[in-house]
Parts: sequence; structure tokens; C-alpha cells
Amino acid sequence: MIRISGFVMIGALTVCAAASAAQDSAAFVQGQISLPQMTLVDHHARPHALRGELDSGALLVMTFSYTLCGSICPIGNDIMAQLDDEVGTVGGRDVRLLSVTIDPQNDTPAMMAEAAQKFGASDRWLWLTGHPGDIRRLLQSVGAPVHNLELHDPVFLVGDGQTGEFFRTQTMPSVDELLSMLNAISS
Repeated sequence: MIRISGFVMIGALTVCAAASAAQDSAAFVQGQISLPQMTLVDHHARPHALRGELDSGALLVMTFSYTLCGSICPIGNDIMAQLDDEVGTVGGRDVRLLSVTIDPQNDTPAMMAEAAQKFGASDRWLWLTGHPGDIRRLLQSVGAPVHNLELHDPVFLVGDGQTGEFFRTQTMPSVDELLSMLNAISS
């Protein structure tokens, strides 16, 4: 009979968990992002300061889409909806979900409200629009300029707006990958 010490078993499990997290995070790049100072408008037509109010102590998961998108946006919105159902707090911190339009000329608060309702957004998930120049500046600041609406890349950010520490991906992550990044950023 072979006995394995509890410390060895815990060590092995820790190594496996770390390897799994590293594999999950392979598409994510960690770095500093300074969110610009601006006011965005949510799907209830309420203004929100991007810096200060929206990042006040909560961890952020942010994605960029538009309501009339017929390609990747609905997939990203489904992922956000699943995350919204599964996450409340991570590491004792609230999690706020932000879906920011890349088509502010057409995505009015009313259109954003329809999309939010369609995907079952909770109070923690805001659908945001704003002045086209502000949206362009935000997209530039996170390294996600949009040159063609129909051919845009999926972009997800997971991070802490107060410290500016974010994980960023231009792939379509799974809910588990997003949860893994939230756990990493909160520790």
C-alpha cells in the first residue's frame, strides 16, 4: 500500500489547478489599461462616469458589440449572460458587467434596453452607449479600434478599473476562462 502525504496531494492539485488556469488564460494578455474619463449612458438612459462610478471597487468584465450585429456579438452576449447568471462576487468584490456599443450612432438607450432584456441582463450588467467620439476614444484606449462594424474582432476585458490591471483577449472566451481571469485579478 502506498501512502501519499496530504501535502504532496495538495501540492499536486495546486500544480494541476495552476496548469489549468494557465491553459485557460492562454488567449488573455495582462497589462495596464487606463480607462478614459468620460460619461456613458446606460440602457435606462442614466449617465455613468466610466472612471470613478463604474469602476468604484468592483471588478469589471467589459465587452464591445452592437445591437444590430448578426455575426459574433450575439455569441459574446450569450457568454456575458451566462457569466451574469453565475457570478456575484469574486474575492469579496462585486463584479460589474459592461457591454459597450461600437455603433453609438444607431445604438440608442432604447435599443440597448431591448438587447439587455433579450439577454436577461441583471442590475450588475449595464449596456452602454455614448457620444461617437467618446466611444472611439474608449476603443482606442483598450486597443480595440473598429474600422469595419461587420468585421470587428471580439474583445473582452477583465480587470480592475481602479488599478488599471486588466486581462484582454481578442478571442471568444468561455465563461470558465472569464471566471478564471476574475479570480486571478482579485488575488
